[in-house]
Amino acid sequence: MESKKDICELMDKLTIEILDLMEDEVKLKIDIEKNSNSGNLLIAKARYIQGQQTVSASQLPTENTPEFKALMTVGSDGQESTGDAVNVALEQHRVSKEDGYIDPIKWFGILVPQSLQLARTRFVKTIELVVSCTNTQLQLNHALRQLTGLRQMKEVHS
Repeated sequence: MESKKDICELMDKLTIEILDLMEDEVKLKIDIEKNSNSGNLLIAKARYIQGQQTVSASQLPTENTPEFKALMTVGSDGQESTGDAVNVALEQHRVSKEDGYIDPIKWFGILVPQSLQLARTRFVKTIELVVSCTNTQLQLNHALRQLTGLRQMKEVHS
């Protein structure tokens, strides 16, 4: 059985960890916004250089387009006893027409503008940052549950 002093020390350490996780989460969200905005600007640049009809929604798939699978998928690599995911992982698949994985940048032609390729790179980085931010949020939620449990233990020892 832990003493009240030990519980308070654990709570202090956990509070510092929570503050660090909150700081990391804010930094990740800022990076997500920067990368997303940069990608959008690069798409606008590609539209400006190539013309509005070359890089537009008309190149995107419609209902008549054959089905395809996403090159990147998100999955969980475990379960906690509470049912929350322990960690979220990004799975990248190889381009394979047989398996249904196609490269979406090919929708815009064979000679794709450099700015459109850079935009894709920015959006891929954004997805990676979103997964990282999700993992940080999961860690934060877990730490908050632990802190709540320690508070209840402290009240019992009072």
